[in-house]
Amino acid sequence: MRLLTILPILLGLISSHFVSATDNGKTTDVTWDQYSLSVKGERVYVFSGEFHYQRLPVPELWLDVFQKLRANGFNAISIYFFWNFHSASEDTFDFENGAHDVQRVFDYAKQAGLYVIARAGPYCNAETSAGGFALWASNGQMGSTRTSASTYYDRWYPWIQKIGKIIAANQITSGGPVILNQHENELQETTHSANNTVVKYMEQVKAAFNEAGIVVPSTHNEKGMRSMSWSTDYQDVGGAVNVYGLDSYPGGLSCTNPDTGFNLVRTYYQWFQNYSSSQPEYLPEFEGGWFSPWGGTFYDQCSTELSPEFADVYYKNNIGSRVTLQNIYMVMGATSWGHSAAPVVYTSYDYSAPMRETREIRDKLKQTKLIGLFTRVSSGLLQMQMEGNGTGYTSDAGIYTWALRNPETQAGFYVLAHSTSSSRAVTTTSLNVNTSAGALTIPNIELAGRQSKIIVTDYRIGQGSSLLYSSAEVLTYATLDIDVIVFYLNIGQKGEFVFKDAPTHLTFQTYGNSKVNSGASNHGTKYTYTQGDGTTVLKFSHGVLVYLLDKETAWNFFAVPTTSNPNVVPSEQIIALGPYLVRTATVSGDTVSLVGDNANTTSIEVYTGNSKVTKIKWNGKEISTKKTPYGSLIGSAPGAQAKVSLPTLKSWKAQDTLPEIKADYDDSRWTICNKTRSVNSVAPLTLPVLYSGDYGYHAGTRIYRGRFDGMTATGANLTVQNGAAAGWAAWLNGVYVGGAIGDPTLAATSAELLFNSATLRKTDNVLTVIMDYTGHDEANVSPNGAQNPRGILGATLLGGEFTSWRIQGNAGGEANIDPVRGPMNEGGLYGERLGWHLPGYKAPKTATSHSPLDGISGAAGRFYTTTFQLDLDSDLDVPIGLQLDASADFPAVVQIFMNGYQFGHYLPHIGPQTRFPFPPGVINNRGENTLAMSLWALTDRGARLSQVDLVAYGAYRTGFNFNHDWSYLQPQWKNNREQYV
Repeated sequence: MRLLTILPILLGLISSHFVSATDNGKTTDVTWDQYSLSVKGERVYVFSGEFHYQRLPVPELWLDVFQKLRANGFNAISIYFFWNFHSASEDTFDFENGAHDVQRVFDYAKQAGLYVIARAGPYCNAETSAGGFALWASNGQMGSTRTSASTYYDRWYPWIQKIGKIIAANQITSGGPVILNQHENELQETTHSANNTVVKYMEQVKAAFNEAGIVVPSTHNEKGMRSMSWSTDYQDVGGAVNVYGLDSYPGGLSCTNPDTGFNLVRTYYQWFQNYSSSQPEYLPEFEGGWFSPWGGTFYDQCSTELSPEFADVYYKNNIGSRVTLQNIYMVMGATSWGHSAAPVVYTSYDYSAPMRETREIRDKLKQTKLIGLFTRVSSGLLQMQMEGNGTGYTSDAGIYTWALRNPETQAGFYVLAHSTSSSRAVTTTSLNVNTSAGALTIPNIELAGRQSKIIVTDYRIGQGSSLLYSSAEVLTYATLDIDVIVFYLNIGQKGEFVFKDAPTHLTFQTYGNSKVNSGASNHGTKYTYTQGDGTTVLKFSHGVLVYLLDKETAWNFFAVPTTSNPNVVPSEQIIALGPYLVRTATVSGDTVSLVGDNANTTSIEVYTGNSKVTKIKWNGKEISTKKTPYGSLIGSAPGAQAKVSLPTLKSWKAQDTLPEIKADYDDSRWTICNKTRSVNSVAPLTLPVLYSGDYGYHAGTRIYRGRFDGMTATGANLTVQNGAAAGWAAWLNGVYVGGAIGDPTLAATSAELLFNSATLRKTDNVLTVIMDYTGHDEANVSPNGAQNPRGILGATLLGGEFTSWRIQGNAGGEANIDPVRGPMNEGGLYGERLGWHLPGYKAPKTATSHSPLDGISGAAGRFYTTTFQLDLDSDLDVPIGLQLDASADFPAVVQIFMNGYQFGHYLPHIGPQTRFPFPPGVINNRGENTLAMSLWALTDRGARLSQVDLVAYGAYRTGFNFNHDWSYLQPQWKNNREQYV
């Protein structure tokens, strides 16, 4: 690494502000110092959100998400690249088909104006199956993972070379959006020794990325405050990265007890000072929500995680701790579709994130936006020193304050919250601050329970304007024809601000219902007000426009960039207020053109700073406007209006999806289980080896058939391991003999199956075992992490010996016969193997007209198919899902396939998920859809569904193009699967 000095050029003017920074010896396009990251010579507050493209398998929707993030104050995204999604078998990689085309991730990020933080592992975690390891390698052949072992290296190295080269081609140095590249994930350095195999491994990872052409700075994410790992500032014996990071999930919230948790961590600053003092403070994963397990609480019902209060208090606390790079995990969780989930989660990976699984904007995201827009323009935050912290800054000892000071500009930032952060008390206090005018006391600062405020002093708001202080929070400012500053408060809270070095005898005009008073003070005229409902605008005689917004009005405020540069300066944004979403803005001649979304018709106010602009186009159509006395334009932005009507699901066709339970089923084409030694270090309980991974079947339902002769067997002992909550059932010669319904606390279950002599035959008895699957474990699960075997761990026949075993799984095993949907979409049910779930499949005349509402009697299974048409308006975004319900008294396994994609795994006896959304591209909002469902009972009591209905989550009139031909994502059924029976 080396130190350098960069002279930035901003807006065509050479700045006198030099950036002293460190580079990694490979590029100076991205540098760092103890304060912040710098990109192309400019300091940047990195406000990032975690997004996993694999969990939203429609590339066109990535741009939708990215535009929403940009509009809501983000300037970066952090992205995992999951090895298991791109590699179905050894030495094969897919970066082209459907959502596997990762180049489109980078292209859309650049188009939207977002930097990218790349995280390719090899290990990722992320509640994804095997933590992102390729499933073909997770059968045990990697040996000692996350070490320098050659068996592991030989398998991950080709992955890093392939994905690394793609990342390298998209670095900021080559005109792409990538500014940081993470090595591994939450890997703890517990022994600081150059001979430590983990240290050697991190050196291998570093070398592999270097070989792939990565030149941007490297990062890592410490797994909480549990160890001190990979920092050049602390016992660097090898493997260290350029920019150290610390992951933190501090909320401790409960979905069932709202008084649990909400305890701020106030030791981040000291931690970074101790272990990475020469680097900026970076939180690579900071709590944006939390995942919910099988049997837990569904995300939509977890009010504590969804509360905007969390974003307000916790993200501002990070600013107070002097953090200048923070990534919200997750900002949008989406769906663990197919069999991509780890056993710790079910299908939905909504995560209670700021953006809903359906791509809808929650209040939590709107609150987060207020912070993102503030950090975007508050350049003073990027060279902060800790002036002090504690409870001695205010008149109330129950208030904790972070006091930050910029040594060059003397700007001050005071971050206030209740000392007991979980408090719901309403406290009014005064704050003692230091300013260029001397020590001052700012009165009447109210914290309404779980609320935080950032109080600024000596804060620049434009070319020639500054605030001496403000007790109202700054949302943003824009440098247009005049300086525009935007404040926000809760309704009824008091605000006070003073301009710095303002002309004497200032006058102002008020537009709105917040009454503003002015009065003399020793340091200039102070302006005080009580925040009213909605918007109040003040027009000052010295050319400053002030917007006073109540918080919920501020939630629908947008500072829309007029540049594609992620680093937006105050002169490169215009003001828009009112709609649900404003994506983009362009000015041409006398017209400002906005693209956005609205659920309901709302007012829209736009301030461009260009007096020539007299017209507004909303989503390509000119709307009626009028000009306000202070220069903005006001009109009306249309919403969705009409209620969306969805069809009733009918005309079902049903077929047997468990023909294998019949004794005479022909399994001659199945894989023979004949191995006496596994590649897995976990020894099987019995032989032959019955681990599915040893035979090339990794994801989804697996079916085994064990044979034995004679009538002396009294039963069998089976131990099955297919992930937490995964159940299984067994049949002897077609008669149900038992199993396990699955338990969210158990990855493996055992059962003694009792045989009835009446069901035995003298020769060729067949025991059929069908098992559900909830994913491969992550690295932290003993004994072998992601390589914990799946399938039958042991099978003992009581009173005899099995003579043979065969296994069947997903069609083609590792062959990846459906590369668009990928290697984890299908399992081994008969209907899946033959492609009944695919669009274009026509059920034969022998199929019955039963529906999932009819269900099944006894231990059996059915595969149901139907089609339906949708014809939604082309300018509507309507998130659509399937609502299911069933009695928990009848354990069963249900899968939902929409146009071939497995987008729902429903266990009615475990829960909690009952509603399953389908994104456009998986569902055709304008055209025919094929819906398929598999249902099999885990006991002999049968099972049925009591509800199967299409539902709309919302409707939004939009300027985004959702009207595509999605056929390239929905390959049709072909009559070429008979070999997989």
